[in-house]
This record gives sequence, C-alpha cells and structure tokens, in this order.
Amino acid sequence: MIAWALQARPALDRHIRRFMPQRDLSALADLVEVAFGEDLARTGSPMVHDLRQMALAGPLLQLAGPLAAFLNGYVWMEDGCLVGNVSVAHKGRGIWSMTNVAVLPEYRGRGIAGQLVDAGIAHVRQQGGRRIVLQVRADNDAARTLYLHRGFCRFDTWHELNLAARDQASVVGPPNADLRRSRLGDTRQLWQLARDSVIPATQHCLPLERADFRRDLAWLIGRSLRFAFSGRETLELVAPRQGDLAACIRLSTNLGRHPYELLMYVAQGQRGRWESALLDGLLTRAADLPTRDWRTYVSDTHPEALEACGRCAFETLRVLDQMALELG
Repeated sequence: MIAWALQARPALDRHIRRFMPQRDLSALADLVEVAFGEDLARTGSPMVHDLRQMALAGPLLQLAGPLAAFLNGYVWMEDGCLVGNVSVAHKGRGIWSMTNVAVLPEYRGRGIAGQLVDAGIAHVRQQGGRRIVLQVRADNDAARTLYLHRGFCRFDTWHELNLAARDQASVVGPPNADLRRSRLGDTRQLWQLARDSVIPATQHCLPLERADFRRDLAWLIGRSLRFAFSGRETLELVAPRQGDLAACIRLSTNLGRHPYELLMYVAQGQRGRWESALLDGLLTRAADLPTRDWRTYVSDTHPEALEACGRCAFETLRVLDQMALELG
C-alpha cells in the first residue's frame, strides 16, 4: 500500500509548483504567446489577449468559479521566471483535459515538459479522474512521442477547418428542398443520428451528451432567450429519411468577432449523399446573419465531409491528433 501511494503521488521537482492565477496569469500569457504564437495567429485565437485581460482582474479572480477550474495546473519556475506550464480541467464524468503544455525555447530539451505532464497526471489521479484527453498537432513528433511514452493513445484525428467570410458568397448553392429546420420532437432522431455518426472510439473517450440533442419546449425557450438577451442563435438543418434523420448540420453564432461554430452529422449509410447539400443549404439560409468566418472540426474518418468542405472553400488550419490516457 505504501509503495502504491508513493507511485501514485510522485514527489514534485523543486522547480514545480501549483499554478496561482493571481500571480501567474500574465507570465502564462507571455509563455503561451511564445510557445504557440504560430498556431494562435493561424487560428485567430484570442487566448493571449483573454489571459492578459483576466490578469488585470487581480483579486476578482477569486470570484470566478469556472475560471478557477480552467486555470488549474502546474508551472515550472527557474531563474525567478515562469518557464513551463501544464493545465488540467475537469470536463465531467471523471474525464479531464490537459492543455497548454509549454516550455520556453531556451529551456527545452531538459525533460521539463515531461515532468510537468507527469505532475498533471498525478493530480488527476489524486482527484479520482478516470481519463485524460488532449489534442496535439499531428506533425508535432516530439510532443506526440512525449505523450505516447506516458501511455496516451490516439483515438481520432480532427481537421480544423475555416471558411473565411470573404469566400462565403461565392460558394452559395441552391436550397435543397429535402432539408428542413430542426423542430420540437426531433430529440430521439437527433440522438440516434449522432451516435451513428461518431466513431465508437471517440464516443468512448468523449461521450456524447444527450442534453445537447434535446429538442423540446425547454430547448425552444432557451434558444429564444439566448437570442433575445445576447443575439446568439443556432441554425440547424436536418435531412429526414423514413421516420429518422439521415444527416444534420448546425451553425452556432458567437459574440464579437469570434468565428461561428459548425457541426455536421451524417449517418454511416448516408455518407457521400448529404455533405454538400447540407453545406449549400446552410450557406443559403445563413445569408442574413452577420458575416463571420466559420470554424469546424472534421474527423479523418469522414472523408466525404472533408471533400465537401474543400469544395466550399474551407481551408485546413491544423490537423490534430486526439489522444487519451486511461487511468483505470
């Protein structure tokens, strides 16, 4: 029992300590900007800006419950500076995410990232977590090797795609009469469609939430209230087929200049028949929305969707391996 406890709770290196939001946010913003600057610029991420804005909140950060969970993790301190970081966050159902694994360039090659990842894993174990998920660029061999050596396994690969606002008008096609908006009563069909569309490995590691597919009176009221108070809205089209749904596409708007979020489900037996029609139909019906970029993630197990997005002028921003570590 003593040996197991020592293994489950390894001693931390003297350079490692818990992340302290009030003290470390500004330094974390600097680290993220250096470590992920290329990706942040390519994806238009406001992460560094948001971290700096949060740093200005100072003592008020104590009042931000969700923020505290997001900014949970460990840092590596050396020469009086924050030179490395790992963040972990509880996603529910015993599943945790690991993000922001970063080390300043001049401190790399010394095993700092590995020790920070080990500290994050030990923390999740101590909290009773049963799985850690993360995503890493498929072309980042060093990072992938680090995770593989610690037992992480790839369960899917997602292509992060972007449709620039300037390109949307040129790819709008005619509306498809076979598509309709989602409506009350579609809950069962949408839930079954999602389960048929997402590969089992991804459903195991990132379980679908049935509440996301509820289409009842509470959903209708909530959608109306979100639009009334924030201007956010969701445009969702489905393809009916013999009492079920063959496919679905959903566009969720965001505030400010953030890209709209696109999600597509197509039943396994219907692949190749609906992807282009869904995109054309959504582009036509979204013509009255404020113009923004569209962002989506498509699994490489759905090549028909990747091909359809390519025809609609989507650009590949990154290819991301999805990895998971089972903690037993």
